[in-house]
Amino acid sequence: MNVNSELLGKEQVHKLIIKFGSFAIITMLATGAVNVIGTLIVSRGIDVYAVGAIGLLFPLITVYFGFSQLVAIGAASYISRMLGAGKKKQALSATAIAYVLTLLISLCLMVGTWLFKEHILTFLGATGQAKVLARAYLNLFVFSIPFTAMVLLASAIFRAYGKIKLSMLVILVESGLIIALDYLFIFVLGAGISSVALSHLIAGSFAAILGMALLLQIGGGEQALTFDLTIIKGLLSIGISALGRSLASATFALVLNRMINQLGGDDPIAALGTVNRIVLFLTFAIMGISQAMQPIVSYNFTAKKSTRVKDALKYGLIYSSLIGLSGSLLGIFFPNQVVGIFTNNAEVLDDAALIFNMQLAVFFSFGLQTLAATYFQAIGKAWMSFFLSVFKPLFILVPLVYLLPRYLDADVSSVWWAFPISDVVATVICLLILRRAVKQMPQQLAEKPQWHLFR
Repeated sequence: MNVNSELLGKEQVHKLIIKFGSFAIITMLATGAVNVIGTLIVSRGIDVYAVGAIGLLFPLITVYFGFSQLVAIGAASYISRMLGAGKKKQALSATAIAYVLTLLISLCLMVGTWLFKEHILTFLGATGQAKVLARAYLNLFVFSIPFTAMVLLASAIFRAYGKIKLSMLVILVESGLIIALDYLFIFVLGAGISSVALSHLIAGSFAAILGMALLLQIGGGEQALTFDLTIIKGLLSIGISALGRSLASATFALVLNRMINQLGGDDPIAALGTVNRIVLFLTFAIMGISQAMQPIVSYNFTAKKSTRVKDALKYGLIYSSLIGLSGSLLGIFFPNQVVGIFTNNAEVLDDAALIFNMQLAVFFSFGLQTLAATYFQAIGKAWMSFFLSVFKPLFILVPLVYLLPRYLDADVSSVWWAFPISDVVATVICLLILRRAVKQMPQQLAEKPQWHLFR
């Protein structure tokens, strides 16, 4: 097996973060570019209400992403720890098992969505023309679920093996094809919203096949598929935090969409759909740093190299905070200029500028929130990572969305205050928990590794 993961335990940490981080950020920004450029193409080539219709499906797409991450993130962490412990055979077995699990889960999601899509659209709050557009998109998008999941898995596994260029390649291929096909279908062929979903299906299937072909070369022809329940448990127990984060985000998005429909109607829905895709671009950049840090922490924690673990956390926090600060500056000083690129509808533009400002006001703290959960995930403390992942959307944002319109103005603008308030509260909690964990690290490394809940 050709594995170059040893550099995780030897090369200078800040260089590793920059090396892994640059590739990971490029990879995540490519994914973000699909959202940003795709939104621009749809809003200019169709209309901004088509963007809103796709935005109504955001909770559902977030659920798909969460189940993909359940296996992908779990596999990346598990494989990194096995390589750190010198157990390369177990790492290879985990790779094969992760593929089978991803295929089974994604096929179940695809079939379930197809059978119950009308009920799902109604549950998501889609009505009128928005429901017609969302249905047209979902009818084709549902078939891309398995392919997208396998692309995410391949990228995560390549990253765990230290093959960052391959991790980046499969994502860049998929993202580049989606953008090119969106442009072709909408501006050249004059197709409608369903063609956007077709772009995802074509690009995802091609990138998934490419990823599988490249992964087969890592195995070198070795027999790897043995269904070890210990490995399956190890994968899913770590990935549960990523699933929890996505399900919590989907729950919040559903509650938010329903509240906005009740208070504001189509214009703020279209504005939120546009802003969410722009903010996701910045979020993905920070997730790139998180992905770069995860295998470094996993490998060195298992190898009992506490200084390297602390350095990885330190540099990860510095770089992610700088990205977050740039987002806050954009949100505070240039909201109208940024959202104005995507729409010239005056009513939607006013709402979008306000949402953009509120979502990014305290975005400089998002790196700390993300890396705190990633740290616990990387060292195998799945349930602490799960807690940090779901706490903000479920226990801060959802209650605020319900309460703010009651105690402030009964207007949709009061809802947007939930974003900066939740960021402040979540940052304080993550900081306190993370500081305590770092202080306990020497004791944890001295003990035999046991992946307990809140220990």
